[in-house]
Amino acid sequence: MEKTDNYKTWVEISGDALKNNILIARKRLMPHTKLLAVIKSNSYGHGLVETAKIFSRYDVDWLGVDNIDDAIILRRSGIKNPILVLGLTSSSRFKEAAKNNLRLTLYNDLKSDLSWKRIPFHIKIDTGMSRQGILISDLARFLKKLPPGINIEGVFTHFANADSNDRSYPDFQFGSFLRAMEIFKDFGIQPEIYHASATTGFLTMPKAQLDMVRLGVILYGLWPSIPFAEKFKRLGIRNALTWKTRVVQIKNIKQNTPVGYGITEKVKKDTKIAVLPVGYYDGYDRGLSSIGEVLIGGRRCKVLGRISMNLMVVDVSKAKNPKIWDEVVLIGRQGGENITAEELADKIETISYEIVSRINPLLPRIYI
Repeated sequence: MEKTDNYKTWVEISGDALKNNILIARKRLMPHTKLLAVIKSNSYGHGLVETAKIFSRYDVDWLGVDNIDDAIILRRSGIKNPILVLGLTSSSRFKEAAKNNLRLTLYNDLKSDLSWKRIPFHIKIDTGMSRQGILISDLARFLKKLPPGINIEGVFTHFANADSNDRSYPDFQFGSFLRAMEIFKDFGIQPEIYHASATTGFLTMPKAQLDMVRLGVILYGLWPSIPFAEKFKRLGIRNALTWKTRVVQIKNIKQNTPVGYGITEKVKKDTKIAVLPVGYYDGYDRGLSSIGEVLIGGRRCKVLGRISMNLMVVDVSKAKNPKIWDEVVLIGRQGGENITAEELADKIETISYEIVSRINPLLPRIYI
């Protein structure tokens, strides 16, 4: 493991945890179903290239990114897996896509030039999420306009609420996708790969595995919500990411002394505080001001006042003999305590995906 003694704030990624999660996911796959690992948004904050290499090492079949630039970075880094660009790619970059052997998502009409000839496309169907994709009502018209010779390798959709206890809408969307598959057959188009499920659909809708599943957060040991995590904790999924910083100053302040910008909080008693070199620029959400907690010496320490751009202050009155340069855990385990991304997300009414994907990509990632 790379030494972290000189780092003020950094992220550690467990390769063993990623491997564990891949193996668990594979056990739930149908024998013929491929596994696409979604590594968009800097691999959900885990680091694009190194995470892709780990996934490739442990036999993930495909990789999925949001944009062509990330895909090209992966190719230049030696990644050989099939890569699907899930977001829209401008036709001006089709030649780059072909040169780098990339698969592209398609849902708009193609221009008349022939730059698409060497590209395998995956057509996105909007079955009710109202994001990217062709509406079922427009699908026949769209297929009629496809140029002869186009390579339609795949067709896919995305579920809006597959984690819901109410199964009516996921079932409606899956039924719509099955109708779309029939329309392709009516046009004599036979894609190799139909795929519908991301993590939540994978766990709640075995019937929707089809030819491939696109797994994101489960591979990183994350969950869409705390109740969903509780529901599937028996799987043994492990969190791969630990986010750390250090104590850079300790001092004692008197009762009623304000902390931070705007004087939004005053300590209620004489308090020992620690200054940490991390803030909202680094990705620690400003919404956690006065409500977040960190771990120092295995003890929970409350965030005081507003979080600054590069600094924040915590109450270390209950910590055991805190010292300058001590490790501080923002996300992860220290001693018997554990702060999860889901916990932080719950405090500010968001999701764990946002918490980790907003960790500044410039922070060092250490792979252990």
